[in-house]
Amino acid sequence: MWETIRGYLTFTRKERYGVLFLLLLIIIFFILPYFFKSSTGDRDPETYNKIKDDVRKFESLKSDSSQEANHQIRYSPQKIFSATLHQAKADQNVQVHMFYFDPNKIREADWIRLGLQERLARTIHRYLEKGGRFKKAEDLKKLYGLHDTDYERLYPFVRISRPTGELQPNPRTDISEVHIKGVKKMDSVFHERDPMQEYFVKHTAKIFAETDVNLSDSIAWSKLPGIGEKLALRIIHFREKLGGFYRIDQVSETYGLPDTTFQKIKPYLKIHSAPLHQIDINTATKEILMSHPYIRWQMARSIINYRLQHGSFRSVSELLQLAQMDTTQFEKLKPYLIVNGE
Repeated sequence: MWETIRGYLTFTRKERYGVLFLLLLIIIFFILPYFFKSSTGDRDPETYNKIKDDVRKFESLKSDSSQEANHQIRYSPQKIFSATLHQAKADQNVQVHMFYFDPNKIREADWIRLGLQERLARTIHRYLEKGGRFKKAEDLKKLYGLHDTDYERLYPFVRISRPTGELQPNPRTDISEVHIKGVKKMDSVFHERDPMQEYFVKHTAKIFAETDVNLSDSIAWSKLPGIGEKLALRIIHFREKLGGFYRIDQVSETYGLPDTTFQKIKPYLKIHSAPLHQIDINTATKEILMSHPYIRWQMARSIINYRLQHGSFRSVSELLQLAQMDTTQFEKLKPYLIVNGE
């Protein structure tokens, strides 16, 4: 045993030479960098002093700019407002005049009178022509190119009128509202809403028509909230592949239909009739079985193999003998299956 261990711990002459050669290489590569270390050289006094002067100038400029920024921050809103008006007058050569306005109704020239640039006024006018609408004063923030100072200046003067048929505004209005005979009353954008008004707005939502999930076409589906043309076609396509809906909740299985949208339309969905298209499991081919959304290819293959081994199905409930079929899946699929003679 000792001889065996000693054999592992001893080296031959070639192995000893090899170890010594490797150690020599390691030592050489370890020492070599010290002979080639780059020299930084002596410091040039003239260059060093020039760098120090540049650093000193930079620090002085930095301190001056910070003091100037602090001085600008201490400006009052009135000074900022005055400066904005002065700049608007200088740029556009027009007199800025503040007045109460409805952003959905005033003309392009009126925006310029309010102190906006001609380009921005033209952009707003084009936005309104394409069907855009400001629903609240905060929507002004979405205007590209509108500065924060202009927004703060225009915000208190916004009065958005309510479309015909909506609830009247809260009678407890601010004293700053202007009431002119023959002019529709404007809704204040900074008043606190009346709780009773909130209740009526919430409970007078638009009522949609009742929709039969098995008989309605794409036009009827598109009239429901959140359902567009593409989503309506997906629902109808899913209904045709299923063979009809027997429960309203099946609509939520449509690809791409968010659950939030389904919950919105669910109160308007009804099933007055359920003319389901049923598949005969004794005569259907594998392709026909696989075309149904509830039947995977493994299950379709199992149904075909069962028929070949045991003959025709005597009842639909015999599908429970398949390994791929559980009770939940069977109850879900059962309304779409039939056996000859049942």
